[in-house]
Amino acid sequence: MSSIRQLIWETIGSFLFKCSPHNAYLYRRTILRMFGMKLGYNARIRRSVSIDKPWNVTIGDLVIFGDFVVVHASKPVSIGDRSSISQYVMLLTVCGDYKTYGTTKREGAITIEEDCWVATDTVVMPSAHIEQGVVVGARALVDGRLPEWKVCTGEPAVERAERVLYVNEIVAPRDKSISNIEIIIPVRDEEINLPYTLASVMEWADKVWVIDSGSTDKTREIAEAAGAEVICQPWLGYAKQKNWALDNIPLSADWVYFLDADETILPLLKDEMLEISSKPVREISETAFNINRYFIFLGKRIRHCGYYPSWNVRFFKRGKAFYEDRDVHEHMIVYGKIGKLKGHMEHYDRRGLECYIEKHNRYSTIEAREIIIQPEKQGITIDAKFFGNVQERRRWVKQNIYPWLPAKWLFRFFWMFIIRCGILDGVTGFRFCMLVSTYEIFISLKMIEYKKQMAKKQ
Repeated sequence: MSSIRQLIWETIGSFLFKCSPHNAYLYRRTILRMFGMKLGYNARIRRSVSIDKPWNVTIGDLVIFGDFVVVHASKPVSIGDRSSISQYVMLLTVCGDYKTYGTTKREGAITIEEDCWVATDTVVMPSAHIEQGVVVGARALVDGRLPEWKVCTGEPAVERAERVLYVNEIVAPRDKSISNIEIIIPVRDEEINLPYTLASVMEWADKVWVIDSGSTDKTREIAEAAGAEVICQPWLGYAKQKNWALDNIPLSADWVYFLDADETILPLLKDEMLEISSKPVREISETAFNINRYFIFLGKRIRHCGYYPSWNVRFFKRGKAFYEDRDVHEHMIVYGKIGKLKGHMEHYDRRGLECYIEKHNRYSTIEAREIIIQPEKQGITIDAKFFGNVQERRRWVKQNIYPWLPAKWLFRFFWMFIIRCGILDGVTGFRFCMLVSTYEIFISLKMIEYKKQMAKKQ
């Protein structure tokens, strides 16, 4: 079977890979995944790269392969996140031993950990292990293990110096009291998720406000122990609860961030927001910022399925935004320009599938009612515009096209799994698309039920 796979790759797969446009990285990732290569997010591999057995190669997020890199992968090759492999590098898992002038053969897996840079013309020998953060100088020979965060050169490569990312002896560490950002977290029974959420913001935010709507577990105790300000407010609805917080919390920072209890702010996003908030607020032309979000399902990031990229307006100037009047899937209405940030937040509900299904059963009831009564709410929700922003365009499609589609659940699955490339998320993507498509069945049936109830009342 392996010989047949090898033959198909050499005759068809490799040809399709190399005969591709210069910047067709997504196309080449798709071809490589079809032949079993494990590729992370936005890995960039040039068309001149030569890989003899892609099914033995694992590459992390944001990895870059330069031109004419050669990968002989008879044994496993693993490359960690954010590593760069420069042009003309050779990764050899099987080759002759240079110590015996090629009279004996060596073989072994190659491991390159996160944040490494292997410079041009380097040869990496079988069983080599390059630890995290290593820079390998040009035309080196890597044989054995290189220690983490070192600069290594030579034949064979040896440690020459420490790798220093930056030196900052003048600027003192940022005092959280001047971050100029306050975080608002609406919660209810979130004792499992809340510790992770708070851990991502407590060290740098001016103040973290936890708006509790009647938790019966240890949510309030966890928030208070972490140093957050806890306010109890009976549940008003998703949008009304958030607008209540904006109207009643004594906010003092110039910038506000709404964070769900099952979300965390990742380091790059934190750094971007702190850079923005450190400037005088009048110098920032944008009123709010769209934030991209990773979605975790069954422990894995969903990278396609229409769930990534997933833009949400969460970070905004105090007093310049509020939520539209919707009971579910509410969007923010902003008075001014909306920008985008490069960093991410991460959505990961650690309470499991039972909670996820129960929540979407509840959401489908609210959504069915919203679809029917939406025309009555014009003027207090975001506009539905085909040529508007992302949220306005989605709302237009949802109001003018989606209601007329037959078998919406089947269309939703086809859209997510095929059109939005959910197939590239593998078995997890298939399961996720199947689960989300059932949401449309619930909505359709509940709309029928709700219309009948309204007819009886009339």
